[in-house]
Amino acid sequence: MPNYYEILEVSPGATPDEIKRSFRHLALKYHPDKNKNSEESKQKFMKIVEAYEVLSDDQARKNYDVTVFESRQKPGQTPRWTPPADFSTVYSYEEIKRRYRPSTVGGGMWDISDKASFGMWKATMVLFACLAAVVIYIMLAG
Repeated sequence: MPNYYEILEVSPGATPDEIKRSFRHLALKYHPDKNKNSEESKQKFMKIVEAYEVLSDDQARKNYDVTVFESRQKPGQTPRWTPPADFSTVYSYEEIKRRYRPSTVGGGMWDISDKASFGMWKATMVLFACLAAVVIYIMLAG
């Protein structure tokens, strides 16, 4: 069973503000975007998020503390702690994109929403029309 207090680098008696402060510091430090999407930082980040999800919720923290305390009292038994969510799917950017944007095209300019894409096309066409008008004016005037 992971020790969520060690993962967030706080003591078991930490206040919610201390937990939040530690989470923010560690989340920024190990965020995959800041670490060139390394697999190690992704795993560490997911553990930090999982620990924060448990320790920031009063009821989940109480359940976790009781489970950890009972496991120390009975060393022969394996504790049955289950995190409240499947963090690999809840916090996965790819999963969110797949769920809310069911498109077979991905990456680059195609990741832009249809509305934004249409607006960009209109702006581009207006720009080209203005450019063509300027070229025609220069050719006729010169």
